[in-house]
Amino acid sequence: MPRAFVVVVVVAALAACSENPTQPRAFTVRPGFASDPEASGPPPARSFGADTYRTEVFTGDGVTSPGLTCDKAANKSRACSGFLASGVDSTRLDVTLQVPQGGGPFPLVVLMHGWAGSKTGSGDVADALVSDGLAVLRYSARGFGESWGQANLADIHVEIEDLRSLVGQLVDQHQFHLNADAVAVTGASYGGGHSWLATLAPTFTSPAGTAVRIRTIVPIVPWTDLLYSLLPNGRPRNSIDGPGSAKLSYINGLFASGLRRSAARPYPNYPDYLIAWQNWINAAEPNATDPVYGQIVDGVAGGRSIWWQQSFWSSVVTNRIPVFQVQGFTDDLFPLPEAARIVNALHTVDATYPITLYLGDIGHPRAANKVGEVDYVEGLIRQWFAYYLNGQGSEPAHIVYAAITRPGGEAFDASNVITAPTIDALATSRVSHAFDASAVLVNPASDPLAGFFWDPFVMTGAEQLQPYTGTPPDPPVVESSMAVYTLAASTLNGGADVLVAGCPLVRLHASTFAPRVQLDVRMYDVAPDGSRQLITRGTYTADNGVAPIGEADLTIPTYGNLWRLPADHTLRIELTNLDSPYITPSRVPSVTTVSNVAVEIPIR
Repeated sequence: MPRAFVVVVVVAALAACSENPTQPRAFTVRPGFASDPEASGPPPARSFGADTYRTEVFTGDGVTSPGLTCDKAANKSRACSGFLASGVDSTRLDVTLQVPQGGGPFPLVVLMHGWAGSKTGSGDVADALVSDGLAVLRYSARGFGESWGQANLADIHVEIEDLRSLVGQLVDQHQFHLNADAVAVTGASYGGGHSWLATLAPTFTSPAGTAVRIRTIVPIVPWTDLLYSLLPNGRPRNSIDGPGSAKLSYINGLFASGLRRSAARPYPNYPDYLIAWQNWINAAEPNATDPVYGQIVDGVAGGRSIWWQQSFWSSVVTNRIPVFQVQGFTDDLFPLPEAARIVNALHTVDATYPITLYLGDIGHPRAANKVGEVDYVEGLIRQWFAYYLNGQGSEPAHIVYAAITRPGGEAFDASNVITAPTIDALATSRVSHAFDASAVLVNPASDPLAGFFWDPFVMTGAEQLQPYTGTPPDPPVVESSMAVYTLAASTLNGGADVLVAGCPLVRLHASTFAPRVQLDVRMYDVAPDGSRQLITRGTYTADNGVAPIGEADLTIPTYGNLWRLPADHTLRIELTNLDSPYITPSRVPSVTTVSNVAVEIPIR
């Protein structure tokens, strides 16, 4: 942001405060401030600019020859490994195909790794699926593992075409006895994003003319709108109207974890544009007029997010691909809104759409990924594949499974899993409470924890749902930039314990002369001894370009949880400009008066 602009904002803010700090002049508020977290249905059609991606470089052509070599395992299954040339640009991709014992035809499951991973991950999952009579394709996405090429962040024109190309080539090799009419795609994190984007072309033709059909997908802790996941603006259904604020600790952790240093692949595995995007996010305040931000929106939302793909929505009723989605209540990278937006929209389009959702303490940090819960979910997924790929068993229920979040040291217990027909039905009622006090929040326009990012090994492990026992860093406490509101838990449910079941909302009136304000919410469970645990959080960025915001009524949606709140505990709500190192604080100085603060909590 230009220094002159910052100075003008500071002077204007100070002048306004000297005149009347609680009643600034009324300014026009753009419609983009409107937050409708309870809306449903597909997104409106949007036009995006050109997608950004890089192909036809470092392909390995002339260096690595395509072809697979097969070995037989002790259980008489076959594992065939080697390289295949992508139909996109002949980039050599490192592939392993596992084929069960017998003559087939075998349904094929594409098991995709997480960001910075490779085909060597999730071997135990692959072995289990093979024992169920399913062939499993694992491969390293371009730019990762031993694959050539550069990573393009699951672009629909590159990585998703790679996926179709590899499947097509393998079903054409009749010695594998693959059932081209029964293909599934699954994977965690980056693999989950691939899974959703594979539905853009659920039927396609192999190089030899074989008809291929994707029967089902199982996205595990995926994104559905990558722009909202990385730069949330507080409008979960509309990430592109009003620039959000970056989850910089995650972005930098992912970026660092994905850098490949390989003597066998002596070139940068990130294309120049991806490096430029990351540098811009680290250095600049997001703003809608910046051409780099525009390129990010076009590429990340328009080229890498299923939510914004109109071709998906125009054919979703016809294709009707069954979906089993796994999302984490405690996953702060791809939280519950990544599932809620698309599940609710699908149910609006088709009330009986075949989608099942599992919600639990699973995914990226701060999720615990307890072994018992991961095994429980894997069992549900195997039953899903048995029915949709092999025609075995009864049709799975298309419902929501939700596990009550328990302390990290407590083992997973399946009795804590409840079911409901929809996400909203997890709650049986909603409780509202209004707070009388107003507060003035002064954004310091600097990050007290600048430079922090998640340990790359933590991020890589999370994408394979490895247990996480660490403790995320506490956010900084800047008293002048935080208002605290407390509520006795006993008032929420007639004096009894209460189960927070869904996404609480915080509503407020904001008054400021600043053109951009970030408001963050953290909701804690505070025990009588003063110890506390984070239940959920949320963020909202109001952005009015260069004009002052003035007066605005805002709703801040939190990510949500399924959390048991004992009656003798206290609910603590922190409203602040800072949730660093999780969210990058706004670099725009601001003085914001918040009033009419109220909380709405779904309970069970």
